[in-house]
Amino acid sequence: MKTKHIALLLLILLSSLAWAQQMNVLPESAFITVGISGYVENPGTYKMLPVDRLSDLMTLATATPESMLPEPVSQENDMDPKRLNPIPILREEGAMFPNYKQFRSLRNIRIVRGGEAQVYDLLAFYRMGDQSQNPYLRDSDQVHVPVIGSYISVNGSVGFPGDMEYREGDTLRKAVDLALGALPGADLSAVRLSIYNSADRSYQFRMLNLRAEPGMWDYVLMPGDRVMLPYDAQFRNKIAVTVSGEFLRSGEYIVAENTSLWDLIELAGGLSKEADVSNAVILNKDYNLEPDPEFERLKMRNMLELTPLEYSYLKIKLRQAKGRYSVNFRKLFETEGKEGNMLLRNGDFVHIPQKLDMVWVSGQVRRPGLIPFKEGANWKYYVEQAGGYLSNRNRFGTRILRANSGNWVKASTKLEIRPGDVVMIPDNVDRHFWTDLKDFIGVTASAITILIGVQNLTK
Repeated sequence: MKTKHIALLLLILLSSLAWAQQMNVLPESAFITVGISGYVENPGTYKMLPVDRLSDLMTLATATPESMLPEPVSQENDMDPKRLNPIPILREEGAMFPNYKQFRSLRNIRIVRGGEAQVYDLLAFYRMGDQSQNPYLRDSDQVHVPVIGSYISVNGSVGFPGDMEYREGDTLRKAVDLALGALPGADLSAVRLSIYNSADRSYQFRMLNLRAEPGMWDYVLMPGDRVMLPYDAQFRNKIAVTVSGEFLRSGEYIVAENTSLWDLIELAGGLSKEADVSNAVILNKDYNLEPDPEFERLKMRNMLELTPLEYSYLKIKLRQAKGRYSVNFRKLFETEGKEGNMLLRNGDFVHIPQKLDMVWVSGQVRRPGLIPFKEGANWKYYVEQAGGYLSNRNRFGTRILRANSGNWVKASTKLEIRPGDVVMIPDNVDRHFWTDLKDFIGVTASAITILIGVQNLTK
């Protein structure tokens, strides 16, 4: 009979046994009797199948029965004076409940069979799939689960960092394997070993280069030892930059060190004919996303509470992008990278918008909106093209918002207007005559009081 047929028959047999066990139709002779003792929730004798393993018995014996759980406390008993015990560990009924999961041994489980004892490492089965440490059960087996006696520790760049139960003969390789191995990026040339001295409860430290000395993987650990695999900060170190907008080949680029902005522009194939170089932006995304505690604090405060400097800082932060580099793109392209160039950093983002030969006129004009750009025209030209002023405009408050910087500047006929700029005509703030008169009288009275005081002091 072929091997695959034997395997199929065995699978059918095991499935039939499992179904028969569930339906309680197996004869008594089909079961084996196994005992388990020690630090488990349900010690005792169990009926198992010959196909059951140690892990199956542990699953049954470690399930917490409801009778062992602490009873829930009803609200009506919350004020019971008998519960106000001054000893902290006795204040809650569940405080003395054994912590089986934390202190149960998995690496030193003893099975006595035919008068001979064999110790198994069930943790090696759970984490590494080592079936040799998860044996089939036999009739009359006696399983004993002790309390953990001592620990070792594996931390750092491993799959399952933390403390683990010590087993005599543990090597450095075994401990790391049980921690599910070293992660990508672990620096095996600088493994730190902390050797525990039980006599004075102190540690001695040793640095291991497992790449240069692979034989140190067989170093035998002792109870209390600690192993730390550091992470190599240069692992897969890269400089990733992103270009978007009017580049011929937009996207993310992984570049070498000392790559300049002009190198990146050439790598991206240059710019399209519609690129607006004067309004290009380059910023660092990582720096842009960093929190600004001072900015967040000022946003929560009332405007009347801000000092002039704080108010100015708040306005600038709202207008300008954080992490933006100061780069003269126009000079960069005119000199083909000889002037205004810069080295790139990881997380840099370069955006060159499409050329929009428009100027936006907003505020107190008849037809606010986009006006076609005219070379050499000043801001008044664009106001005229927008239909002129409305009667409620502020005569002295006109401002120009620069597209390439986000700065506000006072309007001037000598100021060069560029594509993308915003001409803003604010409205005139409504004022009340009697309110202004009251403020004027108050200021005048204060001034007179100060003058009288000065005169009295000089007499």
